[in-house]
Amino acid sequence: MDLLEQLWVAWQPIVDLHTSRVVGYESLIRGPAATPFATPAALFAWAEAAGQAPALEETCKRLAYEAAHDLWADPTQRVFLNIDGRWPKLPDRWDAGAAGEIPLAVEVSEARSVLNDEGLLAALERWRRHGHLIVMDDYGTGYAGMAEALVLQPDLVKLDRALIAGVDHHGQKQSLVRAVRSWTDDLGIELLAEGVETAAELAAVARLGCDYAQGYYLAEPARRLPPVSGPVPRTAPPAPAAAHPSPALAFYAQAVADSAIPSYVVDRRRELVAWNRAAEALLGHAAGQLVGQRCAMGPLDHRDAAGRLLCRGFCPLAHSMAEQAVHTMVVSAADAGGQRHRVETWVTPIFDTALGRVVGALAQFRPVEKSDVPHGDPASGRVRAWRGEGTH
Repeated sequence: MDLLEQLWVAWQPIVDLHTSRVVGYESLIRGPAATPFATPAALFAWAEAAGQAPALEETCKRLAYEAAHDLWADPTQRVFLNIDGRWPKLPDRWDAGAAGEIPLAVEVSEARSVLNDEGLLAALERWRRHGHLIVMDDYGTGYAGMAEALVLQPDLVKLDRALIAGVDHHGQKQSLVRAVRSWTDDLGIELLAEGVETAAELAAVARLGCDYAQGYYLAEPARRLPPVSGPVPRTAPPAPAAAHPSPALAFYAQAVADSAIPSYVVDRRRELVAWNRAAEALLGHAAGQLVGQRCAMGPLDHRDAAGRLLCRGFCPLAHSMAEQAVHTMVVSAADAGGQRHRVETWVTPIFDTALGRVVGALAQFRPVEKSDVPHGDPASGRVRAWRGEGTH
């Protein structure tokens, strides 16, 4: 019999450490028992060697969708679904964001960089619009770090078992988890510890500020949705970013207010802190429409010459903050009426000496005519290009 026809789905709960509530279940593929293909590692190794990786990926997604619809009872709980970025396609109704579907959390592994994968980035943005959560999986094992998280802005980061194993008595691992907790707090990203296998590890990740936990200590994967087997410590949720105002952000917001140069200020989460009158006069967006919103989710709508939205994946605001460097680019921006204008933008990271870190960015821009753009690449102009074209 075809091996792909013998696969089945096991489910493992994701537990909220602030409420002790199960918020979702991860779909985990399994092969036939008592065979060399019983584990996911063996299955995926076989698929790569046999040229069956696309077929296995499609089977995993289809089985998860079918099993979820047979089992799901709580519409507030999400299916956590791993995807391979080489094939960014979900089962049709999930991919299209069909009303009434079980909510999804899409897990993208850190083990393969996604920053230059246009197909995956476009899919992630589409799924986000449909209400699916975006999860950076396997954090601590591969390419990604704070810079990639700044660009992707996942809703959730999963700490790999390699960081969690023995964290209760491993001082260096504790320091790493605290460091990740610090910058994810800054970015409004929640943190999940996976692979929790002991009560001591669970107590440690709760103490270190993780929002969620998953692992054999809480429940082993099973065909039916398993209950949580052990007590879960309740922890206080982190304070919102607004509870820790930055003096530097406040200074720059005030400084640009009366500037004749169209300007805006964002925090680390790319939430607009200030939008000045010169910017309003140029593009027509009022400060009240923008301040308090993440720029990627508001009406600014910056695009490259090919019309691609650049707030996700290649945002110069994020790169400027991550690299602590000034960046310049030419892009198109939509005004309040939807008409597009070419603008040249300078982005400067804002470092707060009181807090000892980059807390945001200042963007200043001006309208440009085609003749202002140096000969060569009309999309990028005077750009330090991230992928050979303008950004944001």
